Amino acid sequence: MRLLCSAFISVISLATTTSAMAEVSLQAASCFPQGSFFSKRFETLVENVNKKGAGQVKINYVGGAPAIGSQLTVVQKVAQGVYDLNSCTGAYYQNVLPEADAWKLLEKTPAEIRKNGGWDYMNKLHNQKNLQVLGRHHFGTQFHLFLGKGAAISKPDLKGLHLRTAPIYVNFFKSLGATTQDSNLQQIYSLMENGTVKGYGWPVLGHRPGWEKVTKYRVDPGFYDVDLMILANKKVWDKLPSNVKNLIAAEALALENAATAGDSKLAKSVAAKQQNAGMEIITFEGAERATWLKAARDAGWAGLIANRPETGAKLREYFAK
Repeated sequence: MRLLCSAFISVISLATTTSAMAEVSLQAASCFPQGSFFSKRFETLVENVNKKGAGQVKINYVGGAPAIGSQLTVVQKVAQGVYDLNSCTGAYYQNVLPEADAWKLLEKTPAEIRKNGGWDYMNKLHNQKNLQVLGRHHFGTQFHLFLGKGAAISKPDLKGLHLRTAPIYVNFFKSLGATTQDSNLQQIYSLMENGTVKGYGWPVLGHRPGWEKVTKYRVDPGFYDVDLMILANKKVWDKLPSNVKNLIAAEALALENAATAGDSKLAKSVAAKQQNAGMEIITFEGAERATWLKAARDAGWAGLIANRPETGAKLREYFAK
């Protein structure tokens, strides 16, 4: 009888141990097309976690928008539990969390807001929507206004220009007199080619092949900051084994640190290549530069605070210099 009990306990112990060691399976998606510039770093995280965590965790990467649906619904699906991990810009999930718009307005480094409480405060807001922020894998690259042939401007005045926009800079362009229309990035080339729009906002990095054919000018200085965040479904995240959480968190932080160290240098290099390839640069200096940057900053914060007065004002204290 004693031998039977011992054997039974051994079986239970083995089953428990096997269960505890079972490989965790996670679903991941991007708000940008698979293989595109702004998805590649997140895809690197997926590859590294799968390699380093073999036998512990397996991330199934299903791709990115628009192949998997609208970029505006990807984070919604993370919050709902359709996907477990995600890479997205705050511009594409304001329908889930309006305060995500503040990510573009970050003037301090991610490390600085991790120290001053801003990261925890933003994560608290995300947690209320069943989201967990793990890291930021782009930081230090600004957006610019790019214009087509015949659409040059000589001052910070966009009256008479019809521009392609995304949520991230629509308020800014409108504040300077532009009319705007939203579109996904796949439509930018055709909208510029047929003259429907005279320009578009985009970072120096990540231009798609062919855009140089319809783009004649870049307006300097840049404004805002490219924000690509790594998000998780909070309920799923909280239940993950500590070894899996530690591995994913470490990979996310490594990407964040690398972005902080290298993105601004990379952006300057690519900006120079654009100019060397024939793109003409419209540069605002002195008072015009100050007007341009102030209009962008004021429009960004005004839009957020008008929508979320208390939390928007609090985020400005954490994020702005």
